[in-house]
Amino acid sequence: MKFGSTTQYPWFMLASIYVTQYIGIAFILSAAVAILRQQGVALDKLALLNLAVLPLMGKVFYAPLIDKYRLSLQGKYRSWLIIAQASMTLLLVIAGAMDFENQFTWIIVILTFYVFSLSVQDVAIDGLSCKLFAPDARKLASSVQFSGNLLGNIIGGGLILMFYPWLEWHGSLWLLAALTSISLIQMVLFNEPEESMDNQPQQEEHKHLLRGIKDFIKQNKHWFVIMALYPIGSTCGFALLTPLLVDGGWQFGDIGFVMKIFGSAVGLISALLATPLISRIGQVNALISALFVQVFALALIIPLTLGFTEKPMVYAAITVHFISFPALLVISSTIIMDKAAQTIHKATFFTLQFSFASLLGFAYSAISMTIAKHIGYSTVVIAGVVLTLGIALFICFLLKRKSIISIPIHNVIPKH
Repeated sequence: MKFGSTTQYPWFMLASIYVTQYIGIAFILSAAVAILRQQGVALDKLALLNLAVLPLMGKVFYAPLIDKYRLSLQGKYRSWLIIAQASMTLLLVIAGAMDFENQFTWIIVILTFYVFSLSVQDVAIDGLSCKLFAPDARKLASSVQFSGNLLGNIIGGGLILMFYPWLEWHGSLWLLAALTSISLIQMVLFNEPEESMDNQPQQEEHKHLLRGIKDFIKQNKHWFVIMALYPIGSTCGFALLTPLLVDGGWQFGDIGFVMKIFGSAVGLISALLATPLISRIGQVNALISALFVQVFALALIIPLTLGFTEKPMVYAAITVHFISFPALLVISSTIIMDKAAQTIHKATFFTLQFSFASLLGFAYSAISMTIAKHIGYSTVVIAGVVLTLGIALFICFLLKRKSIISIPIHNVIPKH
């Protein structure tokens, strides 16, 4: 099978996989917490749910294995995806059959294995996307990725919780399993195209992967600086929104709707519109534009920190945040995919870049909440606006002066 135009790409399969990639995580971190707490599960036990998502932190370490080893099924990435999807479906069925009152520890174990399988799926689908999509289609592939993630967030974190009184624990997990099986069926029917012999990795090149990673980072040092900086604006204010709204007297249901349903719906539209934005003004200008909208989004949170938590103010801040953040993810992911696609180890280099930015985003969120405890919400957000504006200007200066969006392929393949 050869893909030569956007109409020939497996868009529906890609969208389906990215939706199922997030419904489970959204359910574990959002819906399951509310459900289990309502059933009287102690807070210290609920905290264990966070342990289930730890395998996501290790993606960068086993991505090279997915790039290097090919399982017995057809297609290098397809084979990993089939194993991962089948495992995810089976584990959700098993978890749904358990009694969380008497088997809570085993449920945590099952969900941890589920997240590990999901992380394998995540690495494999990113590698497959880098392999399949031509440069002009990658921006749309990135839009589909994050739109799918946001739709999964709506389903797993919002709709499942809304229908829980009818579905209950067993029905909720089995519904998630059924949705995951749709992607499994699509992947079984998919035929992954083979790489040409000129692009086949040589055994000695695999031995020099660490040197290749070092060279890749060195060649793209300015891009890594950008990835280290831009998550600050999107996390230092948004991480404070939920506790801020709780302190402002908002009900849990209202917070869940505005953050999970409304925000994700706006983000889904933003992710889809990022593709024509990139096509119209280019990657550099699109990235700069999203950064400055992010500054405005952070500024809108300042009144909330001062006690003005009326619905129009809250919805305005969340709307602008979800306009800027998903668009920024799509634009940066397109650049990440462009760089990874030029390498032999596609899944490894995609995961390396994306994990770098994601882990720093989690760190910035934790730091902003810790600082806010001591100096207050408003001081942190005001400082965040100033810092984010400075970062946006610096990145704008860096992008305009240096050509860091693309790199030659020979610079990321070790020479012998």
